[in-house]
Amino acid sequence: MIRIRDLEMRFGDVHALSLAALHIEPGERLGIQGPNGCGKSTLQRILAGLLSPTDGSIEGLPPPGQTVLVHQRPFLFRGTARDNVVFALRIHRRPREEADTWLRRLDAGHLADRRASDLSGGERRRVALARALATRPKLLLLDEPLAALDTPGADALRGAIETCEGTVVVTAPSLDGLTLTRTVDLV
Repeated sequence: MIRIRDLEMRFGDVHALSLAALHIEPGERLGIQGPNGCGKSTLQRILAGLLSPTDGSIEGLPPPGQTVLVHQRPFLFRGTARDNVVFALRIHRRPREEADTWLRRLDAGHLADRRASDLSGGERRRVALARALATRPKLLLLDEPLAALDTPGADALRGAIETCEGTVVVTAPSLDGLTLTRTVDLV
């Protein structure tokens, strides 16, 4: 279980996040929603270990390498869509042959041989999600995962979230259309 207590994040004079308490159960599909600027992305970056909070505590995070954050604007490496998924599989010592399976699961199989630099925003997101899910993380953090996705991409994402083996934390202004265990409002 991940336990957050009295979490505060400030960037100079800017108060970016305040969260009194939050518990995340193993295997939970947690949705965190709220308006722009309330700290959703900051919380995701803290959970991913990319930021250290100004105050408060977090206990129970998975060991390094077992958490994956898919940003609002995901970064892809040079090469093809398949190369991006294979890269993640290689790091996690998983068979490279799984790359095409994960791309198909995210309705991106047709993108396998396309250069990452030539993909649209929604296509980039599908490839980034396939890459993240292929590693089978214990904690999957999705920051506005439905942004820029068309209907087939959104449907594929919903299915992938439902079958993900680990804990999933999704942040967005609205979580309509996602099947989640629990939703928390961040203000």
